[in-house]
Amino acid sequence: MMKRVIALALCLIMTVLALASCNGSIEPGAEDKGVIFNAYITGDVPSFDPGKDFTDESAVKVLGMIYEGLFRLDAKGNAIKALAKDVKVIEDDIKNEYIMQITLKETKWSDGNALTADDFVYAWKRIMKSNYESTAAALLYDVKNARAVKAGDVSVDELGVSAPGTYLLEISFEGKIDYENFKKNLASLALVPLRESAVAKDVNNWGRRHATLVTNGPFAIKAIDISEGTMRIERNAYYRRDTAEDKLDRYVRPFRMNVTFIKDTEAQFKSDYIDKKLVEYMAPDDIEAIYEKYVAGEVLYLGDIPLSKRAEVAKDAHVTDANSTYSYLFNTNNELFSDYRVRKALSMAIDRQAIADAVVYADAATGLIANTVYNNVKGDSFRKVNGGVLNVTADIDGAKALLKEAGVKGGNFTLAYRQNEVEQLVAEKVADAWKQLGFDVTLKAVAPTKIEVEEDRFAYVDGVQNAYETRTFDVLAVDVSMLGIDAFAPLAVYSTELSGSGIDMTPGADYAFKTHATGFSDAEYDALIDSALAEKNIAKRSAILAEAEKYLMDKMPVMPILFNKDFYLVSGELKGLETSYLGYRMFDDVDYPAYVYVPEEIPGAETTAAE
Repeated sequence: MMKRVIALALCLIMTVLALASCNGSIEPGAEDKGVIFNAYITGDVPSFDPGKDFTDESAVKVLGMIYEGLFRLDAKGNAIKALAKDVKVIEDDIKNEYIMQITLKETKWSDGNALTADDFVYAWKRIMKSNYESTAAALLYDVKNARAVKAGDVSVDELGVSAPGTYLLEISFEGKIDYENFKKNLASLALVPLRESAVAKDVNNWGRRHATLVTNGPFAIKAIDISEGTMRIERNAYYRRDTAEDKLDRYVRPFRMNVTFIKDTEAQFKSDYIDKKLVEYMAPDDIEAIYEKYVAGEVLYLGDIPLSKRAEVAKDAHVTDANSTYSYLFNTNNELFSDYRVRKALSMAIDRQAIADAVVYADAATGLIANTVYNNVKGDSFRKVNGGVLNVTADIDGAKALLKEAGVKGGNFTLAYRQNEVEQLVAEKVADAWKQLGFDVTLKAVAPTKIEVEEDRFAYVDGVQNAYETRTFDVLAVDVSMLGIDAFAPLAVYSTELSGSGIDMTPGADYAFKTHATGFSDAEYDALIDSALAEKNIAKRSAILAEAEKYLMDKMPVMPILFNKDFYLVSGELKGLETSYLGYRMFDDVDYPAYVYVPEEIPGAETTAAE
């Protein structure tokens, strides 16, 4: 059998942090464990904690590689068993017992420890604790006592999820539900398992520390070097394998992805409190330079495309709907945005279609709920069944009339967003429209913040993520995740009591509910969401959710701009790549036939392509 070797000269470029060896070389004398190839996956992911609210869809593309839940979604959005081996539903109307029992497949964490049902129990209880903020709570409100737990009315130990056996997970519900729809919720990356002992080492920052990161997906992050801008991602050798019997590549073919980031240092952030190497790392990715490496054959997978090339390569790009909506959040506690008519006028003034045309790989948003979300009636999308609730073209005159009605002639505020060419473009177009209404808009590409995670050890917090979590913004650009493919979750987060933000336990807060980051609270909207939660007939519930979205878009605490697209370029040399319905690539079965292994190769030395 021919031994194999890689012939590329550039490290795999991925989105998140970074590590090691270039040229695809392997340490001298190392065993040939399988294919190595280079790729750029996505932009920086500041944390690998799946239970957090992510404001950037890039996170999904990485988390989907390193975590696995009970189910996954096929190309049509159907729930397919992942770690779930068997599923049994038990209903007893007399005892009012409605239970789902899930037997897990045997697998291990990336450090070799067994994954058990207790790991799901811990992860879900963590999300549902009354003092933990996570919009993913909306995925679990059908679980017995879930709402009362999140409200702080009962202990988290009363949540209807338990592990009566090592590999047996039992979920109790308040009443009869649509179990198939619940399985789709369980495909969300927010509901993957977590190991308590790993999180407990640093409950606030464990997701930012790769050295102690323990994951259960087909791949694991093996090394990151921030100063060098590199990362190494390798096969999780324990993923579903019987290590005594199974071959290394039984479930995951590729061995290693070498990842690096080419940074646009000309556009890097300037800050006195961040050291030079960290500043260079946090500079935006130079997508133009990375694209040239792809064209040269030095990168086989490209998860982003520079704006200047998007129209040119459209016929070669793989483009599908993403499970998120690019939106601007208004801080409704800001006096300028306290009147919904002001927020609505700002929405009316923008030309969504013109922005989508400029971005190329995007659709003008006609509502908050993305095209990927199902209506759950006949398998049609929520958008197709319910139509649009937003105009895609600008209405400046209508916006001015609404402002006049509200008694507002303008004002000053800051629009914050991540530093990259797409978000910069959108911000400039939106600001131009708002200036026509008399507003003075300051554009701010938000810098990451450096934090100390332990003595002499530092990490960084994404600036937009930090502004979202601390609610320190006027208008903030985020990707609003749908969390799954059910409209209830992304709409419930604007409910006062079901936002997932839990209870404010700070002194003087009187244990009031914490609202969504926008601060939005509306009794009429709350009633609609409560009604949707109570309605278990999916067809009837979908109609309620359509009404809720329409009401929300009238009040406009969140202003949808674009339905995001998931897009990438891939070399014909890379075979077997698949995509999850939720928008992340599945590299499990990828093969690179041109790869050839040379054990005596010196790391860093030039290689030649295999013939």
